Amino acid sequence: MQDIFQSLQETDHKCRARAADLAILNRKKGDWVGIGFRIGETRLLSKMGEVTEILEMPEFTRVPGAKPWVVGIANVRGSLLPLMDIQGFITGEVLKSRKDGRVLVASLRGTHTGLVVNEILGLRHFALEEQTYELPEIENALKPFIRQAFHREHQYWPVFSLQALIEDERFLQAAL
Repeated sequence: MQDIFQSLQETDHKCRARAADLAILNRKKGDWVGIGFRIGETRLLSKMGEVTEILEMPEFTRVPGAKPWVVGIANVRGSLLPLMDIQGFITGEVLKSRKDGRVLVASLRGTHTGLVVNEILGLRHFALEEQTYELPEIENALKPFIRQAFHREHQYWPVFSLQALIEDERFLQAAL
């Protein structure tokens, strides 16, 4: 019995030693945390609190009479999830290969919405000193959804507001 307990303690010690390098454990209190993602060639962030989960592209059913950026409806764990192509909505150019996209699930206005993006770039942590309201050159169509950015190592990370997207009247009018 002592050998098992000692083995468990050694395993715990190894796990804690390896976890010391994880960004989530090294972040300072007050750091800004968000999810990095890509729309087209633009790297963006979204506040951690606006994203409830990230999914691989689920199977979906198209919705007749919907605008081209409405991907369809998916059954995710027994609940219907509308899927919207953010790039298609913003630029008018729908993702070429939607099956390769990833889905940011946002729970806003009491409804879950799946927002299809090109790629998920993972968790991003920024010190508050890296926050800027001087926005980098970004596509005009993105500007209504960007109010701030983070700047690190000569790279800007604009913060894309999923809340502003969901509240946009054009986004709410998904029917043709």
